[in-house]
Amino acid sequence: MKRQLKKVTSVCLGTILAASLTACGGNSAQQEPAVSAPVQNEQTAEEQKATESMESQASADEQESLWDLSGEITITAWNSSYTAIVEGADRFMEMHPEAKITVEQVADNTKLFTQLTTGTGVPDIMQFQNRDDLTAFDKYAGSFLDISDLMAKYEKDLVPAVIPLLKDGDTWLAAPWDVAPAMLFYRTDIFEECGVNPEDIKTWDDYIEAGKVINEKTNGKTKIMGFDYNGTSSFDMPLIIFYEQGGSFFDESGNVQFNSDAVTTAFGIFQKMIDEDIAMNLPNEWTDRITALANDSLCTVPYGVWFAGTLKENLADQAGKWSCIPLPAVEEGGNNQVNSGGSTVMVSSSTKYPELCKGFIEWFFLSTEGSRINMEVSTLFDAYMPAYTDESYTKTDEYFGMSPAALAAQLCEEIPDLPFPAYFTDIGQIFQSDAVGPVFVDGKDMDSVLTEATDKAQKQLEFLRNE
Repeated sequence: MKRQLKKVTSVCLGTILAASLTACGGNSAQQEPAVSAPVQNEQTAEEQKATESMESQASADEQESLWDLSGEITITAWNSSYTAIVEGADRFMEMHPEAKITVEQVADNTKLFTQLTTGTGVPDIMQFQNRDDLTAFDKYAGSFLDISDLMAKYEKDLVPAVIPLLKDGDTWLAAPWDVAPAMLFYRTDIFEECGVNPEDIKTWDDYIEAGKVINEKTNGKTKIMGFDYNGTSSFDMPLIIFYEQGGSFFDESGNVQFNSDAVTTAFGIFQKMIDEDIAMNLPNEWTDRITALANDSLCTVPYGVWFAGTLKENLADQAGKWSCIPLPAVEEGGNNQVNSGGSTVMVSSSTKYPELCKGFIEWFFLSTEGSRINMEVSTLFDAYMPAYTDESYTKTDEYFGMSPAALAAQLCEEIPDLPFPAYFTDIGQIFQSDAVGPVFVDGKDMDSVLTEATDKAQKQLEFLRNE
């Protein structure tokens, strides 16, 4: 039966997103709603409902004067992002009956890339991994609407690290959705049983020492770190320390540089974890990690804030046994802020309803109300900083005994600029296949491996730039 105009049309176009996309803010685990704050009494609940209603109407009235909020548009999104935006689209259409929004669920952007290449069937609003933004601007030049009139006034409200990914020169071509300030998720009960104080972990050397204690106290059963030594399924773990140092796969001249100090430092730390027997190999990093966490073989995960939803969905029986602290730094007092995932949205330059697209983006992605939907429905941590004081971000999550979102809000203002220039993903695939495994599995000389991989990636980059 067809849904009424005020309800969003949903079209499922794909299966659950693969692990590499999962780790970049499009993970299925994010679908678990955040824990709701308890209602103290009926009066409080009614007051809150009235306040939200007033906020919605005020937001609707203000935007009605700015944009023509009528027409029919299609939006593509994946997994938990899809779940949140369906809810947002339904609410938006209730406020604006002249608008019809269809949300299509996709597994990844494979179909979208074909649409952009041919110029046919391009959705009005499309979700991208933030690391692919600058590649899209270059590869599909002219395909995206200039939304500078919308975005420029919100620049001060956005997590600073994401802003360079939203612009082509001075032109805003994308709006931010979620970001993923990283933190260290850890098992409180295992730490306590082994006599490890999480507050003592300030550096990765401290982390390694804690891992040695846990390994000894559990007779080798529990490791502190798990990752894919071959890099085939993921190389997110080494990248966290790489990004923490502000590392980039490109030098200042735009040439590939895998053999940088940031890479060798990150690789050295992970090699030490392997040598000290405090790490475990996860050939299929996503599913193997969940299994290892479930059977207590693994007790920490350094990842983006979105991983809170992964734990709650997959390991509900471990509620009350997890908490979060800031990441260790490479050196004591050094930077411990890093982004580990996130996405953006772009508007097609061929849309028939540009004002409606911008109006929806402003309401859903650039307001506290929209951020509240994203957090409560899909545990998505938006890049819109004014929302971080909202109760949906600050309230205690009973699963953790604290608020991962509130911690993330403290860990996102000094994140180094995200090093995702054009063709980052293509070059990253060569790093993944030609650098990680040869070092951690084959035991080859790190400098030689990184130099050879750099040469191969540079040739590929030149080909892509001239394609």
